[in-house]
Amino acid sequence: MNTDGEDKKREKTVKIVIILLLMLTVFVLGGLAGHFLISGRETGFIGGVEFNVETDQSVGGDSEKSHQGVTIPGVAALVIPSDETEVSVNFFNPEENDGLYYLTFELKVEIDGSYRTLYTSSLVEAGKRIEKISLSTALKKGEYNAVIHIQPYRTDGLTPTNNADIVARLTAE
Repeated sequence: MNTDGEDKKREKTVKIVIILLLMLTVFVLGGLAGHFLISGRETGFIGGVEFNVETDQSVGGDSEKSHQGVTIPGVAALVIPSDETEVSVNFFNPEENDGLYYLTFELKVEIDGSYRTLYTSSLVEAGKRIEKISLSTALKKGEYNAVIHIQPYRTDGLTPTNNADIVARLTAE
C-alpha cells in the first residue's frame, strides 16, 4: 500500500528524470546546430544562387584521400526568371572532391502541394559547374519551396554514397 509520502517521492523522481531528459535533448540538439554553424562557410551570392553553407559529410572509401568526406555545396535561395525554362544557376562540385566524388543535382519545387522534379543533372566532376539548366516546367512569378537533392558518386566505380537534400527558397521574378 502506497502512502502519500511515497507517491510524492515517486512524482518528484519522475519530474527530475523528465527535466534531465529535456536538458540532454537540448544539449545534443545545441551541439549538432553548433557543429553545422561552425563548419559552415559563407560564400555569398553567385549567379542567381546564394551559397551560404558548405559541410563535410564523411562517407569513407578506399582511395588514398578517403579520410576526407564529401564536400556538399549549400544553397539558401535560388532566383530565376519567371515563365522561362532556360535559367541560370550555379550548381557546382567543389574542388575538394577531386579524385573522390562526382555529384548529381536534382531540383524539386513544391507546386500545388506536392514536389515536382524540374531538373536532373548528369555527373558533375570536381571543380566543374552547371550554370544553365532547362526546367521541365516554367514557373509563374512567386516564391516556392525547393529541395536540391545532391547525390555523390565515388569516382572509383560510380558507387552512390550518402546524399543530401538542401532545402532552399526559390523566387521566380
